[in-house]
Amino acid sequence: MTDPGPEGDFAWDGYNWSARSWSGGPHYNGSFAPANVSAPDADGRVVLALTNPTGKAPVAAEFQSTRRGFGYGTFRVVVERNLQSLQPEVVWGGMFTYDPDALPGHNEIDVCEASAWGGGAGPGKPQPVRQGHGYWFDATKPAGEGSTVVTFNCTPDPVLTHTLLWQPGRLTYETFVGEGDSGLLLKRTVLEGATVPVPAREAVHFNLWVTGGGGKPDRVRPEQVAVRGFSFTPWVA
Repeated sequence: MTDPGPEGDFAWDGYNWSARSWSGGPHYNGSFAPANVSAPDADGRVVLALTNPTGKAPVAAEFQSTRRGFGYGTFRVVVERNLQSLQPEVVWGGMFTYDPDALPGHNEIDVCEASAWGGGAGPGKPQPVRQGHGYWFDATKPAGEGSTVVTFNCTPDPVLTHTLLWQPGRLTYETFVGEGDSGLLLKRTVLEGATVPVPAREAVHFNLWVTGGGGKPDRVRPEQVAVRGFSFTPWVA
């Protein structure tokens, strides 16, 4: 029987989930609101909203599984959003595993993160939004030094399916157009080696937030991303 985790704010696709209420990173001003995460709608979607009620102070959204320690296996998520239209200051956290007590990399595996990482080189110089597969192996170091990431271009497709097969010393990512794995394969990434995280007590997270790099992070417009489905299948050696 599947372990759904302790009771949270809502149940969805066989697991219990909690909406983030506490402040802090990675959102540049630290402001999160549980109201920015919807309960599953009639179509089974959970919608994350990035709001900006004053026009100068964006409020981010995040939710996470109450279950800790999924372990090796296949994670699958279906996302509804044209990523090409995402503002360059905004980060769609997609799906990632995270264990704050697991050092040095927090067991963070990023399955479908997307951003232009701060609006480009500076104000008025946006870069195209790209998406990536990767993981942190040393969270004490900056991106590129403590992480391994493979990026690829976003398409205007309204629905994408992302899968991650996590095995000992090996991560296999696939991103498909549409719902399921019968559509066009946009990217397949295999990352291997001793730095691949080992399961601990990580939870599954989804978030939508603003990075404080270039651009105008305080002036971002409201954004939404709908997560249409999630599943996990344990790996059998």
